[in-house]
Amino acid sequence: MAAAYRLLAEKGYDSATMKEIAGAAGVAPGLIHYYFTSKDELLREVLMEAGERYVKTVEQWCAELTREQLQAVTFTEPKERVTREPEWFRLRCELFALGLRNSNFHDVISLMLSTGRQCIARLVQQVGGDAIANPEAVAAVLLASFDGLALQKLADPTFDLDSAYQVLMQMFLAQLGDH
Repeated sequence: MAAAYRLLAEKGYDSATMKEIAGAAGVAPGLIHYYFTSKDELLREVLMEAGERYVKTVEQWCAELTREQLQAVTFTEPKERVTREPEWFRLRCELFALGLRNSNFHDVISLMLSTGRQCIARLVQQVGGDAIANPEAVAAVLLASFDGLALQKLADPTFDLDSAYQVLMQMFLAQLGDH
């Protein structure tokens, strides 16, 4: 899975081959085909595994962090991930594009976005409590913002990601009022 993630993110879905992925993983190509009938299935599994890791991370944050720490991590983690793991956002963007053209990816895109919204909604609820009337809608806007800001930074390395995130956090905090 790690080799598939790395190669798919680096080379792109269309360019990476199952044979190359097997080579990067140090296994025979037949073994990859035994577990994954197609590259579509492999990409879906790679993204599902990454999503599961994110869910576990958010659960850990919610269990261990204070409200103030949760507020900070909600905005710093996706911003820092753009520079720490740009391949994750490249892979997400590629999946979005694939999903618009290939119905094999509609379900995984829907699940990936739904899972992301649910995780962010949980953070929003813990940070904002009753001050946020519709945490699910706020989570949808935040997820779209995180993905869109990452895309802008990946496409234009001079893009001021820090300033954009500062404004996004100010917009979020304005909803909290005195909370």
